[in-house]
Amino acid sequence: MPEKERAQGESHRLAFRFYVLFAPLLYLLFALLTPPFQTPDEQQHLYRAYQLSTLQLFGERSGTMSGGHLPPGLAVAAAKELRTVQLHDRKLVHASSWADHFTRATPIGQGEPAVFTNFLGSASYSPAGYVPQVVAVWIGRALDLPVEWIVRLGRVFNAALAFALLCAAFRALPVGRPVLLVVGLLPMTAACAGSFGQDGLIIGASAWIAALSLRALLAGSWTNSDGRRLAVLAAAVTLAKFVYLPLAGLALFLRDSGGRLRLARASMVAIAVAGVAVTAWVLLNTGLVVPGTPDLPSPGTQLAYVLAHPSAFPTALANRFSGAGLDELVNTLFLFGWLNVGPVYLAMWASALALVLAIAQGDALSARLRPGWRVWAALVSIGIVLAICLIMYLAASPLGARMLYGVQGRYLIPLILPLGLAVIPRQRRGDALLVKAAAGLMVFACVIALNDICKAFYI
Repeated sequence: MPEKERAQGESHRLAFRFYVLFAPLLYLLFALLTPPFQTPDEQQHLYRAYQLSTLQLFGERSGTMSGGHLPPGLAVAAAKELRTVQLHDRKLVHASSWADHFTRATPIGQGEPAVFTNFLGSASYSPAGYVPQVVAVWIGRALDLPVEWIVRLGRVFNAALAFALLCAAFRALPVGRPVLLVVGLLPMTAACAGSFGQDGLIIGASAWIAALSLRALLAGSWTNSDGRRLAVLAAAVTLAKFVYLPLAGLALFLRDSGGRLRLARASMVAIAVAGVAVTAWVLLNTGLVVPGTPDLPSPGTQLAYVLAHPSAFPTALANRFSGAGLDELVNTLFLFGWLNVGPVYLAMWASALALVLAIAQGDALSARLRPGWRVWAALVSIGIVLAICLIMYLAASPLGARMLYGVQGRYLIPLILPLGLAVIPRQRRGDALLVKAAAGLMVFACVIALNDICKAFYI
């Protein structure tokens, strides 16, 4: 084996070993040290998971609210922690003792009359994003666990799923594993994995989709087994957040033995399966769509405004990605708790440096990533960013706003790997020292973020 490829193979093995060594502990610490309901929209995810656990696949509409009838203890537990029953109020940090946080035990209230609970942000979400959470609710109900410990159990199961998906991505990824190491150990990745929401699934499954796509790209074809995996992953990710559907097309164009481009049938099938599934789900849930807050326009009203004022969305987009707007977006990637701890700047700079090191060392196989594919990967990623921005402009921004609201850095984590692979240098020698440095920086970033979380919530 050439020395260059042998060194690169060692770098790849090291990246995977470091991920397996550090990720489980870090994910578990984020899951347990962050108080229940102190990750974005966590109470809404709990409500939806509980609804699904009773085999109610579809939410209910009541005036300007969407949700369902649930035991009263769920909302009581959330209100104790967040000090508010409103879904989109600013969530303030209320520090208390370690004993107070870990001894809170709110009964579910299964024997009490169900009350209509508003969770408009998650009422229309597909069951595909809630398998670990539903299992945790089933176990919690069987063991009569308090609400707070059901949340913690769901977080641990969610973290295990995210870890398993990212491990599968490592095994499949033929190029740039150190970049995936940084993605997997990013503090916000750990925080998302250790939450009750769907982000852990989305990040892990998106990474596996990218890895399978790179394997097909370098092999020149999709295997039947990888094609089936792609279809399942694309459907799961798309049903959780449909905006990531284009990731299934990262290896849409392959070259045959003669060097000519051809469409990959596996990618087309995966896109079609996921597209049909999400379209059917959206059509079944159109009646649940309501404005996020009373002062926001409906998506239809905002769309009508955009069509009548063509410069409105481009202006808001330009403001989000220039100057203070871009700085705020990056900062949200290093905000923790209910986006009220941080931004943790030491974690930010350590993560940025680790990503630079992971990309800068290059990859022996990256020479086989043709310029055309690099441009395609960048276009797919940019397209997803634009779609995220448009959706948030329609659903979470005031009428005719000149700034995008609701766009958060965690939404961009699934795009770090394809963008990193799009710019990874060609024909560089793998350097184990750079991998070790990147891993050390990421562990440092996570520890610093955890320290800030503990200082904010615990006395």
